[in-house]
Amino acid sequence: MGKDIVKKNILLAAVLLMVFCLTGCRIRLAEISASVMAPMKVTNPLEGQYRFQKVQHLEEGKFVDDTGFRTFTAEFTKEAARIGLERVETPHYVAKLVNTYEYFVEKFRTNPNRFEITGEQMEVMRVTSSGQSFYEVFRLSDEEIGIVKGKHLITLVKTEFTQEGLGPFVDGKANQLENELLEDQDYEPIAGVLLGLRGERNELTEASSYRTLWITNDGEIQEVYEIDNILFPRKEFWKLEVVQEEGKERLNIYAITGTPSNIKEEVLYNYPAEYIDVEFVGNNYLSILTSEENSYDRKEMISGKTIGVDGYNEYEPVPIELFYGDAGRKAFLNSLIQATDETEEALVANPETENFIDSYILRRHHGNWMMESRFQMGEESLEVPIALRADINLVTYDDLSVPWSKVRERVPQALDAFNAPGNSFILVRTPKYLMMYRILGGELTEEPLQVIEIKEEEEIIMAEWARGEFVKRWTDMASKEGRKIIFVQNRKP
Repeated sequence: MGKDIVKKNILLAAVLLMVFCLTGCRIRLAEISASVMAPMKVTNPLEGQYRFQKVQHLEEGKFVDDTGFRTFTAEFTKEAARIGLERVETPHYVAKLVNTYEYFVEKFRTNPNRFEITGEQMEVMRVTSSGQSFYEVFRLSDEEIGIVKGKHLITLVKTEFTQEGLGPFVDGKANQLENELLEDQDYEPIAGVLLGLRGERNELTEASSYRTLWITNDGEIQEVYEIDNILFPRKEFWKLEVVQEEGKERLNIYAITGTPSNIKEEVLYNYPAEYIDVEFVGNNYLSILTSEENSYDRKEMISGKTIGVDGYNEYEPVPIELFYGDAGRKAFLNSLIQATDETEEALVANPETENFIDSYILRRHHGNWMMESRFQMGEESLEVPIALRADINLVTYDDLSVPWSKVRERVPQALDAFNAPGNSFILVRTPKYLMMYRILGGELTEEPLQVIEIKEEEEIIMAEWARGEFVKRWTDMASKEGRKIIFVQNRKP
């Protein structure tokens, strides 16, 4: 009896410790961690056969016609695992318990409440075979599972076991979804990207350092050009600079081709802060961090905003409602509730909340642009990731056709990845290199096509893509504004 009481006390203490850890954490972009317990191998937690129940798009507001999904099935045994037409032999199953909200924000940049997944924790089963990832499967209940395929969250329900298996064909009909995915490769061999990079400041002058790389691939030949400052496309080509004057900094943005309509004979410039760091550059919008302190230390740059390229000199934040309507404000409040454990009523009454909603920026995170903002709690400034996908009007193109987990399998040192539209190539950023890979069958090739050396302290703040016939025009502009550089050949990451 005494031993039983001791065991119960130990178990109770462990549970209380887990609860304390979960409720006491604060969400920061650099600290997001999906797992809250060590992964453990399990023999076959998913054993059984599953049929399609429903499908939802990962991006809010996008309708999905489920016609092609209705024949979707999955099956898990000790001998094999199959999802749709994809199958692996001798699978291994590894379970982990995750914080549901953090997992969906990190993986998919969306709020799980949209999918009626409301539990604070969720069990995720990672299915692997021969050391390679197959899928991650969510256990939504004893009878329901969910998987993400492409940009869709598919929910399946356990069905009565049949010895012959469900197979990829149901009721004599081929799985239309799989056929569509196999046919929709959208391959275009010619593509190029303008990558904007922010480097370290000059220690003596404190001047900012920005440059642009133009990287192309036509299926056979790769080229790289380097341009000073940030060169970015709109209807014409524009330049962005950070200018130091009279002890303060400001932006200077101007067209370099076409009619430079924003250039006047005399401009009364505004100076928003002592220091400015550019975090993101798009066609029509950009994000900045500023500091009024006598230091350009990144920790001091707690004031952020996203502004329009047109009228940039006013430094007015673009309302989030412009892109998402009232749903945008709601997403910000939900994210803040998760980060602070405050109630919605308390946050609405707090004047810092409005500043939080106006202070969002975009920055890179594991292959995509992610929104975040800062919330002031006393003397502490919280970096809060927002459960919203970057709107197409903010980020023209932001797709990753190869899952981030597979990128990391091929390149364990990967920090980021940039996928060309049309799958011409994928760029993987490691601390010291940009590595260009081909994409074959949804996988990165074994060896990179080429490797470009970059500085560890450089942050990528822009990725603007061209494909097909536009590549030549952009190359002509890059060669005029910059200089050709040579790839580093056959280097390890």
